[in-house]
Amino acid sequence: MIAAENLPRFRSWFLFPFIVILLMLPIAHLQAQEPSDSGSGIAKRVPWTTSKIKGTPDPALPYETERAFPNLKFNQPLAIATAPGQKRFFVAERKGKIFSFPYEDQSVSQTDLFFDLKERVKDLNEIYGITFHPQFEKQPFVYICYVLKPGLPAGTRVSRFKVMDTNPPRCDPDSEEILIEWLSGGHNGGCLRFGPDGYLYISTGDGGPASPPDIHNAGQDVSNLLSCVLRIDVDHPGKELPYSIPSDNPFVNQPGARPEIWAFGFRNPWKMCFHPENGDLWVGDVGWELWELVFRVEKGGNYGWSIREGRQPVKPELKPGPTPILPPTIEHSHREARSITGGYFYQNPRLKELKDTYIYGDYSTGKLWGLRYADKRVNWHQELANSTLKVTAFALDDTGEVYIVDIEGGAFHRLVPIKESDHNPKFPTLLSQTGLFESTKTHQVAPGVIPYSINAPAWADYATAERFVALPGDSSVEVVKKQEWKFPKDSVLMKTISLETERGNPQSTRRLETQLLHFNGARWLGYSYRWNEEQTDAELVSREGDNLKLEISSQVNPQEKVSSDWHIPSRAECAVCHTPFQNHLSVLSFEAAQLNRNQKYGDMVDNQIRALAHIKVLPESVWNEAKASKTLTLANPHNASVDVKLRARSYLHANCRHCHRNNGGGGSTIELGASFDRAGMKAVGVKPTQGTFGITEARIISPGDPFRSVLLYRISKLGKGRMPYSGSSMVDVKATQLIREWIERMQTSSDDSSFTVLRLRNYQRNLLADSVQIEDQEFVSQKIQGILGTTSGALLLLDALDQRPMSEQMKDQIIQLGTQDQSPLVSDLFERFIPEDQRVKRLGLKIDEGTLLSIQGDAREGKKLFFEMAGLQCRNCHRVHQYGKELGPDLTQIGKKLSRAELLENIIQPSKKIDEKYYTHVIETQSGKVYTGLLVKKEDGGITIRDSKNELLQIPQNEIESMVVQKKSIMPEQLFRDLTAEQAAHLLAYLESLK
Repeated sequence: MIAAENLPRFRSWFLFPFIVILLMLPIAHLQAQEPSDSGSGIAKRVPWTTSKIKGTPDPALPYETERAFPNLKFNQPLAIATAPGQKRFFVAERKGKIFSFPYEDQSVSQTDLFFDLKERVKDLNEIYGITFHPQFEKQPFVYICYVLKPGLPAGTRVSRFKVMDTNPPRCDPDSEEILIEWLSGGHNGGCLRFGPDGYLYISTGDGGPASPPDIHNAGQDVSNLLSCVLRIDVDHPGKELPYSIPSDNPFVNQPGARPEIWAFGFRNPWKMCFHPENGDLWVGDVGWELWELVFRVEKGGNYGWSIREGRQPVKPELKPGPTPILPPTIEHSHREARSITGGYFYQNPRLKELKDTYIYGDYSTGKLWGLRYADKRVNWHQELANSTLKVTAFALDDTGEVYIVDIEGGAFHRLVPIKESDHNPKFPTLLSQTGLFESTKTHQVAPGVIPYSINAPAWADYATAERFVALPGDSSVEVVKKQEWKFPKDSVLMKTISLETERGNPQSTRRLETQLLHFNGARWLGYSYRWNEEQTDAELVSREGDNLKLEISSQVNPQEKVSSDWHIPSRAECAVCHTPFQNHLSVLSFEAAQLNRNQKYGDMVDNQIRALAHIKVLPESVWNEAKASKTLTLANPHNASVDVKLRARSYLHANCRHCHRNNGGGGSTIELGASFDRAGMKAVGVKPTQGTFGITEARIISPGDPFRSVLLYRISKLGKGRMPYSGSSMVDVKATQLIREWIERMQTSSDDSSFTVLRLRNYQRNLLADSVQIEDQEFVSQKIQGILGTTSGALLLLDALDQRPMSEQMKDQIIQLGTQDQSPLVSDLFERFIPEDQRVKRLGLKIDEGTLLSIQGDAREGKKLFFEMAGLQCRNCHRVHQYGKELGPDLTQIGKKLSRAELLENIIQPSKKIDEKYYTHVIETQSGKVYTGLLVKKEDGGITIRDSKNELLQIPQNEIESMVVQKKSIMPEQLFRDLTAEQAAHLLAYLESLK
């Protein structure tokens, strides 16, 4: 309940049960009879046999990557080369060492040091490129591009060295001959390739940093060597240079132009290759803000930088170079790529279907693509694999096999056909095709699809739901352990969500979506179907999800409509809480605590668990437990006849337990399931770890003192840190009253600071009691502002608005002052009184990255957000200099490592690309306990992990039942959801400044 920013916000049944009107649902195709001691209200079950839900609707990518040369590992490999006649790869590591190994043997386990350039060049910063002379046997030369420190006029250098006649080969360190130099900077290019014409081609960058763009305005300036592909003759020295200029270079006779230039207008051309048959030159160019680019390079070609980034204007005022700007051959949006790496053409017969395919990739996303080019156009282009690799280079052997090189893992990889795919091209795209309905028009389910209802529906902005379960044939749910149920393969749980478009008028109810959970035998997969306007059928939404625009009115004034957004979750969003690790935790509402209630079957009423056990949906043991009162039973949170404690715990169970549990994703290690006692909740009397929101002596739950309880504050507010985080965007006012009453009835806390709250209570009582007699409104306003001066006081006034009688004038004054308060800690509480279309515009789930990146942020404001913003507080997991904690990566120099766009991507999609050492480890012990954290140490005696509270947990080996590694970041999803665009820009500006 506490780390709201850690909980993805989706209106998704996959994440929690929705609020439901407890309808007396007749069960189709089930025969009713009088219940008896031995029987049930259901006589028999008709098997469900018409399921069409098989596999997944999303096409699988055709390839995945596998480790090549599994016994070898390098330290940041950056460039790979082969020497003609030598069946070896030469691997240049970033910091100066070059190793070689024979590539014909996949089991090779030893490398040979070819050259340690750092020993010779003490000021070496990085090696960027390596290649060997095409006539290596006659001219045993190696060419190396390396960089000294940035900002030197001659800081990037291409040198030639002799290779000694040794086995294995070694470089002569004293043979260096410097051929050509240019300005060093962030973008140096540095790729070296000999063309089929025997000339050496060299790529150069614009010599500038990631941002601002092209600080030297070099892209269109052919008077220097920056932003180019150069072409020189290394076999024939000139009169003044150790190389000569080929006579057919395009700018040999251009006044003021450097004759070495073959093409220009690149930002940072990263890896080049030549087509093995027609000799075409292909270059991958790292983009700036919006696009990543691949060029088929022509003689004298101008590729636009920095007038353009692909087709996007950047500096249109710049004077263009001497030739027209050419369009990119391929461009990738920053939604799928961030730093392109050029590759090679595949020729090996191992993957015949990739013959003559140009394979390239992206450093940031790990995606790999292939294209084929003929007749002056790309006639085939496809994503091949979605890897987790940091692709900085490719390697090509003499058989035409292409290898992918991962700088972080230090290993070689190659493409292999995907071993198994669940893709089903006939997956039903209409709800009527799923086999779950006899008639979608009347919402009549098919034989064997069984309705069920639950005790504690959750808050979902007034939405209601009908729920169904379908098990294949006559199969049953099995009880593996207590509270752990195993469903048969191809089971389906289904829910149709509806909403009154005129609140209070059931006749205005409209079906919005039907959501399915399908169990494929290994894990639960979620799908959503959007209902059409005619309410006759629903269509499968794409994997990215969908959004509905609704017009909502009230019975009081049906003509006055308010716009409202309804988010249909993406399939990835469904998987956030429906974890594949423990499938019994994926099913949230179909559990004994929710099902143990009476249900109407035809003309009869029976206990739902007994009925489901009678027809073999549930095993008899579940009913026996319930019958013996051994089953926890939840209550409707708003049934006033039930004890307030049970109602409050049921509310938290339904709304919060799915994330605030072991392995649930919540940042606070609290347990909000109803089965935990007061101590087991780890929340009562406990200090919050994710921010106090300005509450003095705050506790997650402060017994007897709701106005010092962060839990109450979070469910009462809008904006950053609100709860429930998933599935709603409106405050459940009835729930705030319930939770307040529950906390207030707890045994009172002995904290002295409760005096502050008592004093505020007296202010409130006096204010409300005296307000009728007081005519001096300025005096009343001052008293209100005095109470609003603290978060606890604001909560008190909000509670008074909801529950205490007061004049309309007083209400208006409190709301006006509350919504206009300068502190968002206060104004967020009163924002719900403002019409939705007039509220603060927050980023929400769909973030326009291009627009956000164009906003100039203030690093000083971003620093305040980073360290101080309640509900965000990045310092709880990250360290900057000596401040913060070390649970996640140290961010002291993050601005040097990642661009602004990469920072944004890492925040929006923290699990898309994560370092292996930050993978989440989930350990289940033999006693059934589950621990989640980062692996710190693994020894024969056990393991040590660091949990989300940054505490070390030691688990003995003999207690470990299983350990699963999830490629999921501990960083919460959707951190920017409730920030304004300006706040997000400030935070990005601060992170970008950390260099």
